[in-house]
Amino acid sequence: MSKPILITGATGKQGGSVLRALLAHPAYSPTTHPIYAVTRDPTSASSTRLAALSPAIKLIPGNMNDTPAIFASLPSPPWGVFSVQLPGKAEVAQGTALVDAAVQAGARKFVYASVDRHGADSDHDPTDVPHFITKHRIEQHLIQAARASGGTLRYTILRPVFFLDNLEAGFIGKIIATAWRDHSGGKKIQVIATTDIGTFGAAAFLEPENLEFRDKAYSLAGDELSWDEAERLFKKKTGRSIPTTYGFLASFVLWAMKDVGLMFRFFRERGFGADIEKLRGMRAGNGLRDFGTWAEGSMYGKGRK
Repeated sequence: MSKPILITGATGKQGGSVLRALLAHPAYSPTTHPIYAVTRDPTSASSTRLAALSPAIKLIPGNMNDTPAIFASLPSPPWGVFSVQLPGKAEVAQGTALVDAAVQAGARKFVYASVDRHGADSDHDPTDVPHFITKHRIEQHLIQAARASGGTLRYTILRPVFFLDNLEAGFIGKIIATAWRDHSGGKKIQVIATTDIGTFGAAAFLEPENLEFRDKAYSLAGDELSWDEAERLFKKKTGRSIPTTYGFLASFVLWAMKDVGLMFRFFRERGFGADIEKLRGMRAGNGLRDFGTWAEGSMYGKGRK
């Protein structure tokens, strides 16, 4: 029986990591689980590279503001759906519409990429950070839809913390690193490599009988450390400092972009709350990357040009 998996954001960090983790998972079968990769432009270089990974990947051109059109263009209804949205005014509408379309299509598994809001508090506390609030609303819609399905739709919610990959994002990465240095109040911050988000997402799809993933939510982190600790480790693993910029530029961004400013206040006053030890005890968490491992394998790692 064919069980296609629809992946939104397939050319992005999280969608792309889930897609690659699916292909690498020992239980993956291209016949059983063809992959429908949603992309705005199937002719783009990133889409072309994605399609070249496996003949099981079918590029689906689509706009997330028109979910019905995306589902109407699929070769067959999806068995599974991976959902991720960019923060913004359309986020909730896109996220809830994808849930509704999945239910209507008879999907059996839905994996949603959300955000951690201090561990178990994430279940009931949206916080005051705008892009945390929107994700909480989508989570609640998914949970209610799954319950209303009478067990037909099962879900897994992934709540990642601070993306280490953001530190590789050129000038934006320097702004983020500088904000961590200057505006975290010396507190430890939990971090995650997006590759590890993909590993958990793939396991949620390909281990459907694993009760660890059935109607569960997990805050995902691979390490927890302060800026000073991160800087020391980064130098040890890469031979250089974490790339930063002028402090006033990061301060201006946090002032001008309310969402970002409130997020860093959340880091200082509450912080993330993933149970890293518990995650490492799960089969999907065996290879969780700590900061040093990530830095060594990053674009800045030793031996890289």
